[in-house]
Parts: sequence; C-alpha cells; structure tokens
Amino acid sequence: MESFWMLIYNHTKKPSSSEDLSKKNVSPEKKQGKKTRKEEADQLQSSMAAYSSLSFEEVVQELIKQKEVVKKKDAHIRELEDYIDNLLVRVMEETPSILRTPYEPKRKAGKISKK
Repeated sequence: MESFWMLIYNHTKKPSSSEDLSKKNVSPEKKQGKKTRKEEADQLQSSMAAYSSLSFEEVVQELIKQKEVVKKKDAHIRELEDYIDNLLVRVMEETPSILRTPYEPKRKAGKISKK
C-alpha cells in the first residue's frame, strides 16, 4: 500500500532546478495552449487530493469503475464507426455522385431554411 502512494508522489514531484532553468524559454506547447509539466503536476495534485482520504481498496474500486466506463465508451465509438462505414457504403452504392462534387457549406446540418 505504501509503495502505491510513493509511486503517485514520485509522479507528481516538482522538477529539479536544472529542469527549472530549461523551462525559462516559452515552449511551443505553451504557445499552442497545451499544459506544461507544472500545470499537469498541479492538476494531478488536485486530483489526488480527492482520493487521498480513500483506502487503497476504494481507489482500486474507483479504477475498476472507470475502466468499465471507458470500455462502454469504446464499444459505443466502435458502433458509431461501423454505422458511419455502413452509411458511406450505402451512399457509394446508391448515389456516388454526391461524393464527387466538392463540399460547399450552404447551410449547417440540422438547419432547414424556411422560404
């Protein structure tokens, strides 16, 4: 149990001073709005706080629940991908001409203009 918490602690440890010096220049990730290591560590630290009062067994139970959620979402994504694939095949068989013309967004999907 203690090794589990040490693993989490080591993962969230602040960078050494040599790493701090190399971070003075603004990285491309920062310019693009991506999180820096410090921001990720801070977020992980705050996330950890929510679980710090739980026992190891409770954390494992939460992990198992999250894995089930991910598994369900992955299955749903596969279903959607299959649906899109089948829909595309039907379009290619029935009216392939709509795939040949360049897309010109005249109206947004789901919006029907009333004349």
